[in-house]
Amino acid sequence: MRWVRIAGCFVGLLACLVMVGCGGGGSSTTGTTAGGGRRAIHEPIQSRGIKGEDPSAEAASGAHISAKDCAALAALAEERLGTKLTRKSTPAPPLSRCQMSGHGVAVNVYLDAGFAAHQRYDNRIEETVQFNTENPRGLPQPVPYVGEKAAYDADANWIPAIRSLLAVRGNRWLTVTISVAGRSDAELRDEAAVLARAGFTATASG
Repeated sequence: MRWVRIAGCFVGLLACLVMVGCGGGGSSTTGTTAGGGRRAIHEPIQSRGIKGEDPSAEAASGAHISAKDCAALAALAEERLGTKLTRKSTPAPPLSRCQMSGHGVAVNVYLDAGFAAHQRYDNRIEETVQFNTENPRGLPQPVPYVGEKAAYDADANWIPAIRSLLAVRGNRWLTVTISVAGRSDAELRDEAAVLARAGFTATASG
């Protein structure tokens, strides 16, 4: 039976060689194409954040509403609303703010330039829609020529219930909240749009 044992050892050795040749004994960082050439094994795609953020494309920036920007926004608001306003600037990125107030007037302009601001804007709009299906005044209303170009003007929305315009350009999410005694929702929306466009222009080089 010696030849049987020899044959068995030979078969076992052959099986081991086949497994090694097929990579069955471990992982590999390279491979071959059908033509025998080398091919790269791609690195794993970096995980997104819990809200869908893309770490590689939505980095925070230094964009902010400076004290000078706040003064310019206040001057624009005074001219359009016809009333004197006091202002307070909070210029530090990534969350900067310009507050303006006067007789019967309250205006706040916020800029979020933090990580994944664009994605968080999208999430906020989606959540607002979900939570206001039975409240028309709480539903986002698209506003043209404010946010970046997008289908159905989806990158700028006015929400009447909170008198706020939310808009995004790149990774800058800008929000304008506005209250002016005696002004209609449509008038407030239009004034907010003017201030939002000015805010985006002022912070474009941040």
